[in-house]
Amino acid sequence: MSDNDFDVVIVGGGAVGAVLAVALEQAGFSSALIEAKRPKSFDKTADFDLRQSAVAPGPRYLLDRLGIWPRLDKSRICGFGGMKVWDAAGGDTLYLEHTAVGLPELGHIVENSLLVDCAWQKLVSTRIVSPASLADLRTDAFRAHLALDNGERLSASLVVGAEGANSPVRHAAGINTTGWHYGQRCTVGAIKPQKHHRHIAWQRFTETGPVAFLPLSDGRCSMAWHADDTLAAELNELDDLAFAERLTEASDGVLGRIERIDSRAAFDLKLLHAHRYVASRVALVGDAAHVVHPMAGQGVNLGLLDVAELVSALERGRAAGHEPGNQRYLMRYQRARMADNLAMLAATDGLKRLFGSHSALPRRARKLGTTVVARFPPLRQLMIHQATGATATDAPLTRPTR
Repeated sequence: MSDNDFDVVIVGGGAVGAVLAVALEQAGFSSALIEAKRPKSFDKTADFDLRQSAVAPGPRYLLDRLGIWPRLDKSRICGFGGMKVWDAAGGDTLYLEHTAVGLPELGHIVENSLLVDCAWQKLVSTRIVSPASLADLRTDAFRAHLALDNGERLSASLVVGAEGANSPVRHAAGINTTGWHYGQRCTVGAIKPQKHHRHIAWQRFTETGPVAFLPLSDGRCSMAWHADDTLAAELNELDDLAFAERLTEASDGVLGRIERIDSRAAFDLKLLHAHRYVASRVALVGDAAHVVHPMAGQGVNLGLLDVAELVSALERGRAAGHEPGNQRYLMRYQRARMADNLAMLAATDGLKRLFGSHSALPRRARKLGTTVVARFPPLRQLMIHQATGATATDAPLTRPTR
């Protein structure tokens, strides 16, 4: 095998792509990682990143097994043991607690930039090509051939698209998608509420979208305010003081008055799902395969579960004497992940439409639904299992270490 020929080439070095590179390296596959912009080293003296992920226990076990989790600066991580959800239209408050399923916590809030940096630090033998982007991808019966915009040419048994929703690998492989924009924007940022978050994630559903507070380790919260485009544009024009007043009102003052807005930015919300996760010598992971509404905070978790299943499929193929690009084992990966991801897409899309409706019938339905789940422990347990990734995969990398 030449210096430009690999078992696997990963295009995209964000959180999912970088973790995949670590997993493949530790599994003994030769790989290269292509990234358009090499990430900066994490600065622990800087304020919290605008992009936060609620890492569930299943994906955390993966990060722990790969040695990434121990590298994370624990002063920047906040575990949470419960989630409180309620509807502005009324009904019971739904409390999802870690003790209901015997877990030490429901998850941890982790900065995206910290996760990416720690994953990159774990890479030893992976060939890193950055800055570089995919210019052309062609496959034949034996290899995939990549041309990069820096003039380099690489070949591999398998190419993995991990470069996000606008994946060039997916386009080159001719994989179509289904999706739509929601006509909403999500405003994110760090805020200082009057009351401590008590290591609980808070989410209130309103007719224009949910308002969520995720706990940060210094007592502040990371907010996520999903709002219809008209309201989002209005909020964007407010100064921090006026925005804080509106946020206090939208959150029903659950943590008291919002005393300070330290940062904020907004991005469009959309749904996207690839019709296939694999093609000839190609596989997709993370947002290249699926983009969900962020109200459930499952985007990174789904991508990390993709990583665990793909590596498991490749290891099984190798044990049977096959190379990474073997279609039979790639299809195993697709079967393992597509149903679960589709279920999450359907659930988040359905919740968005149910809680975003202004008519009386859906309002009554969601009020009843929240009350039933709140008063019926088995349903709460099922929701917690789904949210924590406990039922999503049997991949060895997502099992706790002993």
